Amino acid sequence: MPINKVVAEPKNSVLFWVISVLLIVVGVYYIVNHNKRTADIPDVSKEFVVNAKKINAANNLVKRSYMGYVTPIHETLITPYISGYLEEILVEGGAEVKADDILVIIRQGEYQASLEAAKATLLQAQADYNNASLYYKRIKSAQKAVSKTEFDNAKAKFLSAQAAVSKAKADYDLAKINYEYTLIKAPISGVVGNVALTKGNYVSPNGDALFSIVQYNPIRVVFSITDKEYLEILQKNPSDLLKNEKIQIRLANGKIYSQTGKFKYMDNNLNKSTNSVAVYVDFENKNHELLPNAYVTVELDKYINNSVIIRQNMVTMREDGSFLNIIRDNKILEIPVNILDIENNNYYISNNFQKGDLLVLDKIGNLSKDTKIKVNIVSEERK
Repeated sequence: MPINKVVAEPKNSVLFWVISVLLIVVGVYYIVNHNKRTADIPDVSKEFVVNAKKINAANNLVKRSYMGYVTPIHETLITPYISGYLEEILVEGGAEVKADDILVIIRQGEYQASLEAAKATLLQAQADYNNASLYYKRIKSAQKAVSKTEFDNAKAKFLSAQAAVSKAKADYDLAKINYEYTLIKAPISGVVGNVALTKGNYVSPNGDALFSIVQYNPIRVVFSITDKEYLEILQKNPSDLLKNEKIQIRLANGKIYSQTGKFKYMDNNLNKSTNSVAVYVDFENKNHELLPNAYVTVELDKYINNSVIIRQNMVTMREDGSFLNIIRDNKILEIPVNILDIENNNYYISNNFQKGDLLVLDKIGNLSKDTKIKVNIVSEERK
């Protein structure tokens, strides 16, 4: 028995120590993993710090810039209506003329002679008509005493004389018109282009134009907006497009032109290659600062009353609308917003906020309803 006891004790001792080590390892593993899982669970009793700022509404100015070009409202090429030799040239290139000013005179002698001949023919035709009319009246009053042949001849002469008067009058009117066309007048007011004419030059309606006249005041500026912008403008002011826009232009020297533009109309079709619509605006141009074909920068200024400027990345866009995170009564709320306009990276939003609302500047995840928040009010939005 003593021998057996001595042999058994070492075996029990080893087993005990093995079991003890395993229990220690399992315990350490449990404690480590338990603490790790516990650390991953948010402590709702802690405060969640939210950066926010006051919401300031104002009458905000929106500015947009477009490339445009200057074009005359009216431009005409001066071409003679009749052929002839130039008698006088009364205008020079660059001269400012008014409508109906005499610019060039075509030699008048031939046309004046034709006019006088046509006048004489008309007078003769009127005299023949008077004689034929009197004779026809006498024959008609004594129709029973004359033969039918004599009556018919008198009537034929009367009608022929009447037709001759009409033809002579038409020829006279045409000769008068041709004579008046010897004076080439300005059809519009404007500035004359290059005049390369010499007295004695032969001109005709089939030849080249003599020169051009361009209307400078008022003058027109053309620029284009995208199809998206067109739809936005149409939605806001369908009956009066660009009603609230202040339209200015910046000249090549970088200065703003002194006069503001007056919107006239938009083109009636879309440019397929650029997906844009042309806009036409007129400007006063008394000093001729705006020259046709000059490029300018068109600047549209518009005030959006009672609006709030919000960075685009702070607004959440979904199928059911646009939303913004705010703090109201110390709670974070997601509210719908109405976007009025867009400029660069900003939205202009209707001021439908309540007094005391704060704009959340941070990205907010899914917070528990029990999460307490601590508001840190900052003066400006964080970049």
